[in-house]
Amino acid sequence: MSSSLYKQLGLSGAGSPLTGRHLALLILGAGFLALTVFVVHPNEFRIQSFFAGSSSSCGGRPGTDAPATAVGSPHVATTAAARAPPPAPDDDYVRVLIGIQTLPSKRARRHLLRDVYSLQAQEHPSVAGSVDVRFVFCNVTSADDAVLVALEAIRYGDIIVLDCAENMDNGKTYTFFSTVARLFNGSSSSSTASRRYDYVMKADDDTYLRLPALVASLRGAAREDAYYGLQMPCDTESFYPFPPFMSGMGYALSWDLVQWVASSDLARREQDGPEDMWTGRWLNLAGKAKNRYDNAPRMYNYKGASPDSCFRHGFVPDTIAVHMLKDDARWAETLAYFNATAGLPRSSGLYHLPLPAASP
Repeated sequence: MSSSLYKQLGLSGAGSPLTGRHLALLILGAGFLALTVFVVHPNEFRIQSFFAGSSSSCGGRPGTDAPATAVGSPHVATTAAARAPPPAPDDDYVRVLIGIQTLPSKRARRHLLRDVYSLQAQEHPSVAGSVDVRFVFCNVTSADDAVLVALEAIRYGDIIVLDCAENMDNGKTYTFFSTVARLFNGSSSSSTASRRYDYVMKADDDTYLRLPALVASLRGAAREDAYYGLQMPCDTESFYPFPPFMSGMGYALSWDLVQWVASSDLARREQDGPEDMWTGRWLNLAGKAKNRYDNAPRMYNYKGASPDSCFRHGFVPDTIAVHMLKDDARWAETLAYFNATAGLPRSSGLYHLPLPAASP
Protein backbone atom coordinates (compact mmCIF):
# COMPACT_ATOMS: atom_id res chain seq x y z
CA MET A 1 0.00 0.00 0.00
CA SER A 2 1.43 3.41 -0.95
CA SER A 3 2.34 6.00 1.70
CA SER A 4 -0.16 8.47 0.20
CA LEU A 5 -2.98 5.98 0.67
CA TYR A 6 -1.87 5.39 4.24
CA LYS A 7 -2.13 9.15 4.80
CA GLN A 8 -5.59 9.31 3.24
CA LEU A 9 -6.75 6.56 5.57
CA GLY A 10 -5.15 8.23 8.57
CA LEU A 11 -2.82 5.31 9.19
CA SER A 12 0.51 7.07 9.00
CA GLY A 13 2.42 8.89 11.68
CA ALA A 14 3.74 8.00 15.08
CA GLY A 15 1.43 6.17 17.38
CA SER A 16 -0.83 4.85 14.67
CA PRO A 17 -2.77 1.91 16.15
CA LEU A 18 -3.01 0.03 12.84
CA THR A 19 -0.29 -1.59 10.82
CA GLY A 20 -0.50 -2.80 7.25
CA ARG A 21 -0.97 -6.37 8.51
CA HIS A 22 -3.84 -5.33 10.75
CA LEU A 23 -5.55 -3.51 7.88
CA ALA A 24 -5.17 -6.52 5.59
CA LEU A 25 -6.64 -8.83 8.23
CA LEU A 26 -9.56 -6.48 8.82
CA ILE A 27 -10.32 -6.25 5.08
CA LEU A 28 -10.12 -10.04 4.60
CA GLY A 29 -12.14 -10.64 7.75
CA ALA A 30 -14.82 -8.21 6.61
CA GLY A 31 -14.96 -9.93 3.24
CA PHE A 32 -15.43 -13.31 4.91
CA LEU A 33 -18.12 -11.86 7.17
CA ALA A 34 -19.98 -10.62 4.10
CA LEU A 35 -19.86 -14.11 2.61
CA THR A 36 -21.07 -15.55 5.89
CA VAL A 37 -24.06 -13.21 6.02
CA PHE A 38 -25.16 -14.23 2.56
CA VAL A 39 -24.81 -17.92 3.38
CA VAL A 40 -26.40 -18.21 6.78
CA HIS A 41 -29.38 -15.85 6.66
CA PRO A 42 -31.84 -18.17 4.95
CA ASN A 43 -34.79 -15.86 5.48
CA GLU A 44 -33.16 -13.11 3.43
CA PHE A 45 -30.93 -15.05 1.06
CA ARG A 46 -30.94 -18.40 -0.68
CA ILE A 47 -27.25 -18.65 -1.48
CA GLN A 48 -25.95 -22.07 -0.42
CA SER A 49 -22.31 -21.98 -1.49
CA PHE A 50 -20.88 -23.35 1.75
CA PHE A 51 -23.15 -26.39 1.45
CA ALA A 52 -22.28 -27.00 -2.18
CA GLY A 53 -18.83 -28.53 -1.75
CA SER A 54 -17.24 -27.01 -4.86
CA SER A 55 -17.86 -25.19 -8.08
CA SER A 56 -20.24 -26.57 -10.65
CA SER A 57 -17.39 -28.35 -12.38
CA CYS A 58 -16.86 -30.55 -9.33
CA GLY A 59 -20.44 -31.26 -8.37
CA GLY A 60 -23.88 -29.86 -8.00
CA ARG A 61 -25.42 -27.53 -5.48
CA PRO A 62 -28.20 -28.39 -3.10
CA GLY A 63 -31.59 -27.43 -4.37
CA THR A 64 -30.69 -28.02 -8.02
CA ASP A 65 -30.89 -30.99 -10.32
CA ALA A 66 -27.09 -31.25 -10.43
CA PRO A 67 -25.31 -34.15 -8.71
CA ALA A 68 -23.89 -34.02 -5.23
CA THR A 69 -20.27 -33.49 -4.30
CA ALA A 70 -18.27 -36.37 -2.81
CA VAL A 71 -17.76 -36.49 0.94
CA GLY A 72 -15.12 -34.19 2.38
CA SER A 73 -12.72 -32.62 -0.10
CA PRO A 74 -14.27 -31.92 -3.50
CA HIS A 75 -10.88 -32.81 -4.96
CA VAL A 76 -11.26 -36.48 -4.13
CA ALA A 77 -11.64 -38.41 -7.36
CA THR A 78 -15.35 -38.82 -7.99
CA THR A 79 -16.93 -41.98 -9.31
CA ALA A 80 -19.72 -42.46 -11.78
CA ALA A 81 -22.01 -43.18 -8.86
CA ALA A 82 -21.07 -39.92 -7.16
CA ARG A 83 -21.51 -37.89 -10.34
CA ALA A 84 -24.82 -39.42 -11.35
CA PRO A 85 -28.10 -37.88 -10.16
CA PRO A 86 -29.57 -39.66 -7.16
CA PRO A 87 -31.90 -42.51 -8.08
CA ALA A 88 -35.59 -42.38 -7.31
CA PRO A 89 -36.16 -42.76 -3.57
CA ASP A 90 -36.53 -46.34 -2.42
CA ASP A 91 -35.75 -48.48 0.57
CA ASP A 92 -32.15 -49.06 -0.55
CA TYR A 93 -31.09 -45.46 -1.13
CA VAL A 94 -30.45 -42.95 1.64
CA ARG A 95 -29.05 -39.43 1.74
CA VAL A 96 -27.41 -38.15 4.94
CA LEU A 97 -26.01 -34.76 5.91
CA ILE A 98 -23.53 -34.97 8.80
CA GLY A 99 -22.82 -31.69 10.56
CA ILE A 100 -19.68 -31.98 12.71
CA GLN A 101 -19.78 -29.31 15.39
CA THR A 102 -16.34 -27.87 15.96
CA LEU A 103 -14.47 -24.59 16.50
CA PRO A 104 -12.69 -22.38 13.94
CA SER A 105 -9.33 -22.87 15.66
CA LYS A 106 -9.42 -26.70 15.42
CA ARG A 107 -7.93 -26.86 11.94
CA ALA A 108 -5.75 -29.92 12.57
CA ARG A 109 -8.79 -31.95 13.65
CA ARG A 110 -10.73 -30.91 10.55
CA HIS A 111 -7.88 -31.96 8.28
CA LEU A 112 -7.68 -35.35 10.00
CA LEU A 113 -11.42 -35.88 9.58
CA ARG A 114 -11.26 -34.85 5.92
CA ASP A 115 -8.59 -37.50 5.36
CA VAL A 116 -10.58 -40.15 7.23
CA TYR A 117 -13.92 -39.57 5.52
CA SER A 118 -12.65 -38.88 2.01
CA LEU A 119 -10.70 -42.16 2.11
CA GLN A 120 -13.84 -43.99 3.21
CA ALA A 121 -15.65 -42.46 0.23
CA GLN A 122 -12.89 -43.58 -2.13
CA GLU A 123 -12.96 -47.12 -0.80
CA HIS A 124 -16.78 -47.30 -0.79
CA PRO A 125 -18.10 -45.34 -3.80
CA SER A 126 -21.72 -45.69 -2.72
CA VAL A 127 -20.88 -43.64 0.38
CA ALA A 128 -19.77 -40.73 -1.78
CA GLY A 129 -23.23 -40.60 -3.30
CA SER A 130 -25.03 -40.93 0.02
CA VAL A 131 -23.24 -38.80 2.61
CA ASP A 132 -22.17 -35.17 2.82
CA VAL A 133 -19.88 -34.19 5.71
CA ARG A 134 -19.74 -30.54 6.79
CA PHE A 135 -17.96 -28.69 9.63
CA VAL A 136 -20.23 -26.39 11.61
CA PHE A 137 -19.27 -23.18 13.45
CA CYS A 138 -21.13 -20.22 14.80
CA ASN A 139 -20.00 -16.71 13.87
CA VAL A 140 -16.23 -16.34 13.47
CA THR A 141 -15.09 -13.41 15.60
CA SER A 142 -11.29 -13.59 15.25
CA ALA A 143 -9.83 -11.77 12.23
CA ASP A 144 -7.08 -14.40 11.98
CA ASP A 145 -9.57 -17.28 12.10
CA ALA A 146 -11.78 -15.53 9.54
CA VAL A 147 -8.95 -15.50 7.01
CA LEU A 148 -7.96 -19.13 7.60
CA VAL A 149 -11.54 -20.42 7.65
CA ALA A 150 -12.23 -18.51 4.43
CA LEU A 151 -9.32 -20.34 2.80
CA GLU A 152 -10.76 -23.68 3.95
CA ALA A 153 -14.19 -22.77 2.64
CA ILE A 154 -12.73 -21.91 -0.75
CA ARG A 155 -10.44 -24.94 -0.91
CA TYR A 156 -12.71 -27.64 0.49
CA GLY A 157 -16.26 -26.29 0.34
CA ASP A 158 -17.23 -28.14 3.53
CA ILE A 159 -17.71 -25.28 5.99
CA ILE A 160 -21.02 -24.06 7.46
CA VAL A 161 -21.00 -20.81 9.45
CA LEU A 162 -24.22 -20.31 11.40
CA ASP A 163 -25.63 -17.00 12.58
CA CYS A 164 -25.11 -17.49 16.33
CA ALA A 165 -22.58 -16.84 19.06
CA GLU A 166 -20.22 -19.82 19.40
CA ASN A 167 -21.44 -22.24 22.06
CA MET A 168 -21.96 -25.91 22.83
CA ASP A 169 -25.19 -26.02 24.82
CA ASN A 170 -26.90 -22.70 24.14
CA GLY A 171 -28.62 -23.16 20.82
CA LYS A 172 -25.95 -24.16 18.30
CA THR A 173 -27.62 -27.49 17.55
CA TYR A 174 -31.05 -25.84 17.24
CA THR A 175 -29.59 -23.25 14.84
CA PHE A 176 -27.93 -26.00 12.80
CA PHE A 177 -31.10 -28.04 12.36
CA SER A 178 -33.32 -25.03 11.71
CA THR A 179 -30.91 -23.49 9.20
CA VAL A 180 -30.54 -26.75 7.27
CA ALA A 181 -34.33 -27.16 7.20
CA ARG A 182 -34.79 -23.72 5.66
CA LEU A 183 -31.96 -23.95 3.15
CA PHE A 184 -32.95 -27.36 1.83
CA ASN A 185 -36.73 -27.05 2.02
CA GLY A 186 -38.24 -28.41 -1.20
CA SER A 187 -41.32 -27.15 -2.98
CA SER A 188 -43.45 -29.86 -1.39
CA SER A 189 -42.73 -30.80 2.22
CA SER A 190 -44.65 -34.06 1.85
CA SER A 191 -42.67 -35.32 -1.13
CA THR A 192 -39.48 -37.28 -0.54
CA ALA A 193 -38.26 -36.29 -3.98
CA SER A 194 -38.47 -32.59 -3.10
CA ARG A 195 -35.90 -32.75 -0.30
CA ARG A 196 -32.22 -33.36 -0.50
CA TYR A 197 -31.59 -35.43 2.65
CA ASP A 198 -33.43 -38.27 4.33
CA TYR A 199 -31.56 -37.71 7.61
CA VAL A 200 -29.52 -34.94 9.19
CA MET A 201 -26.95 -35.97 11.80
CA LYS A 202 -25.28 -33.81 14.41
CA ALA A 203 -21.85 -35.21 15.38
CA ASP A 204 -18.92 -34.25 17.61
CA ASP A 205 -15.42 -33.69 16.25
CA ASP A 206 -14.05 -36.39 18.58
CA THR A 207 -16.29 -39.05 17.04
CA TYR A 208 -15.07 -41.53 14.42
CA LEU A 209 -17.91 -42.56 12.13
CA ARG A 210 -17.68 -45.59 9.88
CA LEU A 211 -19.76 -44.23 7.05
CA PRO A 212 -20.51 -47.52 5.21
CA ALA A 213 -21.84 -49.04 8.44
CA LEU A 214 -23.86 -45.90 9.18
CA VAL A 215 -25.43 -45.84 5.72
CA ALA A 216 -26.22 -49.56 5.79
CA SER A 217 -27.89 -49.17 9.17
CA LEU A 218 -29.96 -46.16 8.10
CA ARG A 219 -31.18 -47.97 4.98
CA GLY A 220 -33.29 -50.17 7.22
CA ALA A 221 -34.66 -47.30 9.32
CA ALA A 222 -37.93 -45.42 8.87
CA ARG A 223 -37.71 -42.28 6.74
CA GLU A 224 -40.16 -40.35 8.89
CA ASP A 225 -40.47 -39.61 12.61
CA ALA A 226 -37.09 -41.30 13.15
CA TYR A 227 -34.51 -40.61 15.88
CA TYR A 228 -31.23 -42.54 15.58
CA GLY A 229 -28.16 -42.87 17.81
CA LEU A 230 -27.01 -44.31 21.14
CA GLN A 231 -29.90 -44.02 23.57
CA MET A 232 -29.20 -42.66 27.04
CA PRO A 233 -29.43 -43.61 29.80
CA CYS A 234 -28.47 -47.13 28.88
CA ASP A 235 -28.47 -48.51 32.44
CA THR A 236 -30.51 -48.21 35.61
CA GLU A 237 -27.75 -46.55 37.65
CA SER A 238 -27.31 -43.34 35.63
CA PHE A 239 -29.73 -40.49 36.22
CA TYR A 240 -30.74 -37.89 33.65
CA PRO A 241 -33.58 -35.43 34.21
CA PHE A 242 -35.21 -35.80 30.78
CA PRO A 243 -34.77 -39.37 29.48
CA PRO A 244 -34.58 -40.86 27.01
CA PHE A 245 -32.35 -39.10 24.48
CA MET A 246 -29.60 -39.97 22.02
CA SER A 247 -25.98 -39.31 23.00
CA GLY A 248 -24.42 -36.18 21.52
CA MET A 249 -21.56 -38.21 20.01
CA GLY A 250 -23.72 -38.45 16.89
CA TYR A 251 -27.46 -38.66 16.40
CA ALA A 252 -29.69 -38.31 13.36
CA LEU A 253 -33.18 -36.98 12.79
CA SER A 254 -35.33 -37.85 9.81
CA TRP A 255 -36.01 -34.91 7.52
CA ASP A 256 -39.56 -34.33 8.78
CA LEU A 257 -38.24 -33.96 12.34
CA VAL A 258 -35.57 -31.50 11.17
CA GLN A 259 -38.36 -29.44 9.62
CA TRP A 260 -40.39 -29.75 12.82
CA VAL A 261 -37.47 -28.43 14.91
CA ALA A 262 -37.23 -25.40 12.62
CA SER A 263 -40.93 -24.57 13.09
CA SER A 264 -41.35 -25.59 16.74
CA ASP A 265 -41.97 -22.87 19.32
CA LEU A 266 -40.94 -25.38 21.99
CA ALA A 267 -37.50 -25.95 20.44
CA ARG A 268 -37.04 -22.23 19.76
CA ARG A 269 -37.86 -21.30 23.37
CA GLU A 270 -35.83 -24.02 25.09
CA GLN A 271 -32.33 -24.00 23.67
CA ASP A 272 -30.22 -23.55 26.80
CA GLY A 273 -29.14 -26.89 28.21
CA PRO A 274 -27.14 -30.00 27.29
CA GLU A 275 -27.80 -30.10 23.57
CA ASP A 276 -28.31 -33.85 23.18
CA MET A 277 -30.59 -34.05 26.22
CA TRP A 278 -32.59 -31.04 25.07
CA THR A 279 -33.11 -32.46 21.58
CA GLY A 280 -34.56 -35.59 23.16
CA ARG A 281 -36.66 -33.45 25.50
CA TRP A 282 -38.22 -31.51 22.58
CA LEU A 283 -39.19 -34.76 20.90
CA ASN A 284 -40.47 -36.38 24.10
CA LEU A 285 -42.65 -33.42 25.10
CA ALA A 286 -44.11 -33.12 21.60
CA GLY A 287 -44.78 -36.84 21.24
CA LYS A 288 -42.43 -37.04 18.28
CA ALA A 289 -39.87 -39.63 17.14
CA LYS A 290 -41.97 -42.73 17.47
CA ASN A 291 -39.34 -44.60 15.44
CA ARG A 292 -36.28 -44.71 17.68
CA TYR A 293 -33.11 -46.64 16.89
CA ASP A 294 -30.73 -47.42 19.73
CA ASN A 295 -27.44 -48.58 18.21
CA ALA A 296 -25.78 -50.00 21.30
CA PRO A 297 -23.31 -51.69 21.30
CA ARG A 298 -22.27 -50.43 17.82
CA MET A 299 -21.98 -46.81 18.99
CA TYR A 300 -19.88 -46.30 22.11
CA ASN A 301 -17.19 -44.31 23.90
CA TYR A 302 -13.50 -45.11 23.64
CA LYS A 303 -12.59 -47.44 26.49
CA GLY A 304 -8.94 -46.79 27.29
CA ALA A 305 -8.21 -47.68 30.91
CA SER A 306 -11.80 -47.11 32.04
CA PRO A 307 -14.08 -50.00 33.05
CA ASP A 308 -16.61 -51.37 30.60
CA SER A 309 -20.13 -50.00 30.70
CA CYS A 310 -23.19 -49.94 28.47
CA PHE A 311 -21.81 -46.91 26.64
CA ARG A 312 -18.05 -47.61 26.86
CA HIS A 313 -16.22 -50.74 25.80
CA GLY A 314 -13.50 -52.07 23.52
CA PHE A 315 -13.63 -51.94 19.75
CA VAL A 316 -16.06 -54.24 17.95
CA PRO A 317 -15.85 -55.16 14.25
CA ASP A 318 -19.34 -53.91 13.31
CA THR A 319 -18.82 -50.49 14.90
CA ILE A 320 -20.78 -47.49 13.62
CA ALA A 321 -19.21 -44.80 15.85
CA VAL A 322 -16.47 -44.42 18.46
CA HIS A 323 -16.60 -41.32 20.68
CA MET A 324 -14.18 -39.52 23.02
CA LEU A 325 -11.18 -39.59 20.67
CA LYS A 326 -9.65 -36.56 22.34
CA ASP A 327 -6.07 -36.82 21.08
CA ASP A 328 -3.98 -38.16 18.21
CA ALA A 329 -2.98 -41.29 20.14
CA ARG A 330 -6.62 -42.37 20.51
CA TRP A 331 -7.30 -41.60 16.85
CA ALA A 332 -4.26 -43.62 15.77
CA GLU A 333 -5.27 -46.60 17.88
CA THR A 334 -8.81 -46.51 16.53
CA LEU A 335 -7.79 -46.09 12.89
CA ALA A 336 -5.26 -48.90 13.20
CA TYR A 337 -7.88 -51.28 14.61
CA PHE A 338 -10.19 -50.61 11.66
CA ASN A 339 -7.35 -50.89 9.09
CA ALA A 340 -7.79 -47.34 7.84
CA THR A 341 -4.31 -47.41 6.27
CA ALA A 342 -4.82 -50.69 4.41
CA GLY A 343 -4.74 -48.86 1.08
CA LEU A 344 -1.17 -47.65 1.50
CA PRO A 345 0.99 -49.21 -1.26
CA ARG A 346 3.71 -51.21 0.47
CA SER A 347 5.62 -52.33 -2.60
CA SER A 348 6.72 -48.93 -3.91
CA GLY A 349 9.61 -48.53 -1.48
CA LEU A 350 8.57 -44.95 -0.77
CA TYR A 351 6.93 -45.51 2.60
CA HIS A 352 9.22 -46.92 5.26
CA LEU A 353 6.53 -47.11 7.90
CA PRO A 354 5.91 -49.84 10.47
CA LEU A 355 2.96 -52.07 9.74
CA PRO A 356 -0.05 -51.34 11.96
CA ALA A 357 -0.84 -53.96 14.57
CA ALA A 358 -3.26 -56.57 13.26
CA SER A 359 -6.84 -56.30 14.48
CA PRO A 360 -7.89 -59.07 16.86
